[in-house]
Amino acid sequence: MRDVLKTERLVLRQIENSDAESFAELANDRDIARMTGSFPYPFPRLSVEFKVMYLRAQKRRGIGNAYAVTEIGQDKLIGVADLFRADTAQPWELGYWIGRPYWGKGYITEACAVLLAELETQHGPQRVAAGVFTDNPGSQRVLEKLGFQKDGATDMFFSMARLKKAPSHNYIRSAKTSVLAKSDMDA
Repeated sequence: MRDVLKTERLVLRQIENSDAESFAELANDRDIARMTGSFPYPFPRLSVEFKVMYLRAQKRRGIGNAYAVTEIGQDKLIGVADLFRADTAQPWELGYWIGRPYWGKGYITEACAVLLAELETQHGPQRVAAGVFTDNPGSQRVLEKLGFQKDGATDMFFSMARLKKAPSHNYIRSAKTSVLAKSDMDA
């Protein structure tokens, strides 16, 4: 996948070690951390640095594509959009988060749409999975706008910030669902 992706309002670029400061500032938010499986709360700067190194290592191994989401004309990370998988034989999974000051602007839907379009351009139609905790309706709406559908019953998944399992929905975007054909991701 290309190193830089652009939309009307955003630039998605490869995540860098220098992003750790902005990442830590935004992700060290209880409401963000508890909606992810892998963020602890609090999220110390050193832990964020390891997370960034991990995301970069996934890219080198061909099993992850984590992009720093930035606003056009700014280089500061405001969130992350990521496609990852356990190994090259597994389907891709979509993960994302955005800092609280950027909520409600449609940025993460826009970022994920261009990321899915890039996956489709580079690899053809792909089945993509995503998971969302049931108490995160905003993230569920993002997935639905992107053409994902709930897949099966509610499961229990561990959240580092919650330090326990919480109910979660699995979502699937079939290989037949083209993001490229969608006209308005922010509607």
